[in-house]
Amino acid sequence: MPKPSAQARLEDFFYRELLKYLYLAEKKRRWNQFTDIPWRDANPDSAETLAQCVETFCAVEMYLPDFTSKLLTMIRRSRGRAWFHINWGYEESKHSLTLEGWLLASGHRTEEEREAVEAALLGQEWELPFDHPRQMVCYTMIQELATFWNYRNLEKIAAQEKDHCLVTALRLISVDERVHYNFFRNVVKEWMKWDERGTIEDLKYVFDNFTMPGNSQIPGYDEAARILAKTGIYGPREYIKLVKMPVLEDLKLTKDFLKMESDEEKARRLEEEKAALEASVEKIQLGNGHAVAKGEKPFNSHALTQALENTRRQKKESRHQIPRYENGGVRSAFLDMVGVDEQPQRDEPSRSLILSASELEAKLPGSRGMEKLNNALDQRLLAIGDELSNNAEELRAEREQIRRERAAIRSNRVKNDRLMKKYNEEQ
Repeated sequence: MPKPSAQARLEDFFYRELLKYLYLAEKKRRWNQFTDIPWRDANPDSAETLAQCVETFCAVEMYLPDFTSKLLTMIRRSRGRAWFHINWGYEESKHSLTLEGWLLASGHRTEEEREAVEAALLGQEWELPFDHPRQMVCYTMIQELATFWNYRNLEKIAAQEKDHCLVTALRLISVDERVHYNFFRNVVKEWMKWDERGTIEDLKYVFDNFTMPGNSQIPGYDEAARILAKTGIYGPREYIKLVKMPVLEDLKLTKDFLKMESDEEKARRLEEEKAALEASVEKIQLGNGHAVAKGEKPFNSHALTQALENTRRQKKESRHQIPRYENGGVRSAFLDMVGVDEQPQRDEPSRSLILSASELEAKLPGSRGMEKLNNALDQRLLAIGDELSNNAEELRAEREQIRRERAAIRSNRVKNDRLMKKYNEEQ
């Protein structure tokens, strides 16, 4: 009987991991977003800052159709990874609905605002940040761990705001995200057994070019990222301490990873990480080219206003009779499903970062670390961050050039290795 190929053994491992994942999910982890969350305990008096953070995460989850369809095309021949991906998409859809449901149940957003946000977000399309399946697994591994800590840290703020509903929701969601990370980490570990060098190189390439999903599609994302950093939910300290270093430790790559870098690369990396730790601005934000210059509004704020107007006009013209509350507002299908009454209509306009992209206030109430800065060093660091944001486009172009050069170097390295191997064989 012929010995199974390395690829066949890899696929057998992926399939077994899928079965283990499904077994534990059905036995211990499945939850119902309609019945397992105390929707009536949503706190209408919680800080708007909390709502803006929730809305940001919900916006990322809204690109789920792009995430699932594009990644599934890449891995459809691998049953273990493809079927896991389908189940991953199902669980992520629950996350989106749950976060959206809290925004409605707490009264921070109306059904009309929800629909306008959906229209604005889905007008853009998310693209794969990497074109190699193994690089995408490395990317999703890193991203899922970052997302886990995003939700865990946001849960602490929700507890401070005494919102039992949101605390329960975030706890359930964060457990899912941690399990997702574990699956991707196990896949990377198995790949390392068969191709350690290639897997490490792919991981390094992903780390060097990593950005959080949705950063280029979500209007107002740069202001939202600044809020996340200032509240301690997710910033440079959290990225390095809670994501990058734990990933390397889990894969037992802390030393090997550093050895792969040249002296020049190591010096550059250390300098960048030092700067990121000193500045209260995400490193991954400064390099993506989508930061909004100081004093300016996001690039598509006009488009968002137009999307809201178009949504209202289409509803008016539609033959379908849309259910409404007594005050004239559009009834929420989600709130009707969970049996929660609409919160009293707000007098003040929405402070959604996506719909209005309003200027970030110096004081963001109701969250840890949000008091007005009185430390001269902190003020200086934030000023430096603003100054760097003004050069975002140049940074993006430079980063793209470096990426192309690295790709060319990598390609030449592969060609040289093949030529050297051929030469040695001939000798």
